[in-house]
Amino acid sequence: VPGDPVVAHVGSTVILPCWISPPENAEALEIRWYRQDQFNNPVLLYNHGKIQDMQEESYSNRTSLMRWSDRSGGLKDGNLTLQDEGPFHCYVSGDTTYDGREVSLKIT
Repeated sequence: VPGDPVVAHVGSTVILPCWISPPENAEALEIRWYRQDQFNNPVLLYNHGKIQDMQEESYSNRTSLMRWSDRSGGLKDGNLTLQDEGPFHCYVSGDTTYDGREVSLKIT
């Protein structure tokens, strides 16, 4: 994840990057984005090869998960609000290991 906050404007689209290093196939991994102390109420949850329905209601239809590229998705549809500002946690786990990092989002 980047060390500096990701900055975006109200109403815009933003990509919150979280890369697996070294790169590996993520199909068998759990990838969970969540807000502070909301691990069990994720912004986005990928598990068992697909994005799960379990999601924080205010992020429903506003998030996506894609392979890393210059066109990877993030919070989408140009609907960022001031309430989106703050830390997001990226948690990745597999059969034998797990790790997590925090990405800070600054809304202008």
